[in-house]
Amino acid sequence: MLQTVNGRHYEMLGALRSNTKVVLWIVVVGFLGFIFAGWGKGGPQLGGSGPERGVIATVDKVPISYRDFMESYRQRATAYAEQSGSEISESVRESILSETWDNLIAEILIRNEIERLGIEIPDDQIFELLWNNPPESVYRSASFQDENGNFDFGAYHREIQMHPERWEGVATMYRESLKRQLLQQEIQAAALVSDNELWMAFVAQNEKVRASYIEINPRSVDTSDLVPTEDEARAYFRQHRAAYERPEMVVLNYVSFPKAPSALDEQDIELRLEDIANAVRDGETFAEMAKSYSEGPSGPDGGDLGWFGRGAMVPAFDEMAFSLDVGEVSNPVKTQFGYHIIMVDDKRGRGDDAEVKARHILMKLRASAETLADIEEISAEILEQAKSEGLAIAAEAVGVEMATTAPFADGRFIPRIGNVRPAIAFAFDNEVDTVFGPFTTPEAYYLFEIAEKLPQTLPTYDDLAGEVEASGADHPVQIALIYERQKDRATALAADIAAAVASGATLDDAAAEHGYQVKSTGLFSRVDYVPAIGRTNEFIGASFGLDPGQASGVVTTEDPMKYYVIRVEEKVAAGQQLFAEERDNLRMQLMQNKRMELFAAWLEGLRNRADIGDYRDLYF
Repeated sequence: MLQTVNGRHYEMLGALRSNTKVVLWIVVVGFLGFIFAGWGKGGPQLGGSGPERGVIATVDKVPISYRDFMESYRQRATAYAEQSGSEISESVRESILSETWDNLIAEILIRNEIERLGIEIPDDQIFELLWNNPPESVYRSASFQDENGNFDFGAYHREIQMHPERWEGVATMYRESLKRQLLQQEIQAAALVSDNELWMAFVAQNEKVRASYIEINPRSVDTSDLVPTEDEARAYFRQHRAAYERPEMVVLNYVSFPKAPSALDEQDIELRLEDIANAVRDGETFAEMAKSYSEGPSGPDGGDLGWFGRGAMVPAFDEMAFSLDVGEVSNPVKTQFGYHIIMVDDKRGRGDDAEVKARHILMKLRASAETLADIEEISAEILEQAKSEGLAIAAEAVGVEMATTAPFADGRFIPRIGNVRPAIAFAFDNEVDTVFGPFTTPEAYYLFEIAEKLPQTLPTYDDLAGEVEASGADHPVQIALIYERQKDRATALAADIAAAVASGATLDDAAAEHGYQVKSTGLFSRVDYVPAIGRTNEFIGASFGLDPGQASGVVTTEDPMKYYVIRVEEKVAAGQQLFAEERDNLRMQLMQNKRMELFAAWLEGLRNRADIGDYRDLYF
């Protein structure tokens, strides 16, 4: 049960520590986010003689547990899903896993370097910082506000003086944050921005052009007279046959064991929410409890959902919210998002116009460590049976359905499962009927059986024709040859238009003669995104090389493939007066970028010199 002392919740301290950590790490995270973008997926190579059980990485002998890694991943994935409002695709999942890896490696590298350099912060400086700078969660807490809703520094100072032990965790977070800031300042002290760099950056942002243009998209070129004959398509195939080579492929049978929460996990969440609901009924503030415990996006706002009418929420939530009286707190309610407790702040309207103003605390359903251990144990037992009897029989014995993948190549994702790298490598290194696993992803454990191995092949033209015949699709070689001809036709059209303009025709007349229209841009700089054109591509570069009234030759962009003839209509110079007004702010922006680059290079150097054991292949 929850305990209270002097009307304040012991659990408040945990929330303060958690929220303070978020606030104090803003500076560090700003730099690390920039750095991680450059690190990508080319992680360190496997080092050492092998990990201890449950360790996914080591950084200079400091271990990172698989459990900590996955908890960090889940937090990032949850935040992404809530902010984007969409499911996590395989590519996004890979990106979040990579970001999680980079973040945990960087944290240890920075912490080790702070220790090596002996960076310390005096206690009196930490006390002064804590005394004069309350954490945001404290600043917003009703417990430290006067009758007018203003922050009461007197109450805050008395709390620190009376219960200093409660603030040790907050002080530790302040101390660690200041250490990191001192380290960053030391590394970034060498950042300089020259006057020439400043002017060039100003010109890139402020010199602008406005252009008219003709766009020729190869894919829009009429194909009625471009369809190849059978002989032409076969000749094209003979010239490009290597492009149609197919690598060795594997087909896998598999069974999955989702990392789903158990009945006990659900019961535990219900009990925790019941304790919180009872604490609110006994006098705790619902909004403060939501800030501490809610896993929903409205948590930082005290769980406030604002006003909503019937049907705005999922049915179970909707029904409970409209059944409560003002000020009443519900029992736990289950929806597809997890378990909620709800409190109604106000009601208005009647019938179809009825609305409620409510708050909620959400706890998401996830498998506990004990549940995951049980799933892993069961999958290992089934694996042993499958090795002697086959995966189908072992799966049927426990009522688990076996599925089969589509063929896939080495280095590619396993269809419907993802990039389980060690499983992919094992599948290509072993024989048909071999059973192996378990392997894990953030969603499930998997057991595999090699069902079929398809050798590397170089299909004939007729092989490809037979594959598409049943679907009625066009032959892939014919499609490729038609597109090549579309590009040739587009290139010729663009060259004719450019030549006509160079000979004195107007852009409008040249466009009309070939059935095209002249399009226009607004003013844009070298660093702007130009609607329908893109950013930092050949079109933008060519435009800044032209004088007003001058037309280009054929300008080709690669992604996507398009051909342009451009005429610059207006050019706005980067003025000295505006430069004088903006140079200080621009210097600060460039200095910040330089500092980020210096910190990124420093951290990359640490990473390259570190002894990093990468054991992700044992888990993914």
